[in-house]
Amino acid sequence: MNIQEAFRRDGAVHVPAAMSPDLVAEALRCFEWTVANPSPAAQSYYGDSGARFYQDLFNTLSWPVYEHLVSDSRLSDLVLRALGCENLWFFFEQIFLKEGGDTRRTPWHQDTSYFPVDGEDIAIVWMSFDSVAQEDALEFVRGSHRGTLFNGSSFAEDDDTDPLYDEGDMQRLPDIEVHRDDFDIIGWAVEPGDVVLFHPSVLHGGGQVRAGKRRRTLALRYFGDDCNFVSRPSVRAESEVGFNRESSDSRDVSYFYEGLQPGDRFRHPEFLQVAG
Repeated sequence: MNIQEAFRRDGAVHVPAAMSPDLVAEALRCFEWTVANPSPAAQSYYGDSGARFYQDLFNTLSWPVYEHLVSDSRLSDLVLRALGCENLWFFFEQIFLKEGGDTRRTPWHQDTSYFPVDGEDIAIVWMSFDSVAQEDALEFVRGSHRGTLFNGSSFAEDDDTDPLYDEGDMQRLPDIEVHRDDFDIIGWAVEPGDVVLFHPSVLHGGGQVRAGKRRRTLALRYFGDDCNFVSRPSVRAESEVGFNRESSDSRDVSYFYEGLQPGDRFRHPEFLQVAG
């Protein structure tokens, strides 16, 4: 399989058995550290469901814990193959924990809507520490990373397309789940050790968990040479999601964008360079 060709064309690619058992164990250690050390961005969704749908991200205090994992050549080389660039930096981590009952699907969305970067050379390394059946897979709209960038989902309880931003000209998300036959949807059953690589602009969602099951997921975000700063609208005050939150060491994430103008190359010396 030509990973770069599939990644550029589809926006998502499945790489079975990409991680050795020791690398999976290292990744799980990082995941467990994040669960035990929540940041100000940690939050749970859909509490009325009775199941746990928990996430945390961009905990700068975790980065020394993750450094060995994200620098491992088995991961960084895989990302470089997908992107086809020379230089690579670690952007940030994100974890998801779903357990305790039937958890609902993650709404369809694009990650790029939530943070002020864009470009060709951005990739997410997504892994599950638990087996995921095809019917419960994270799903993608093939090639949608090359189309419209929609308004983000606010993760509202009763409307998956409820917009994150109430200003600007970003279009509202289509109701993909209601109109699945209108979209070219792909997804894969995964096992621990598998990796799904995807561009943050590809439409994706799903990943529900059945009662009695658990899914622990880690997503590692990387960026390369073609990654630029962009301006996003202000998040609606009542929204519970968004990237504009303080990190655990009390710096707002905007600290990493200070001085950048739209179109500038996205760089900051505190991001770990793992290749180049």
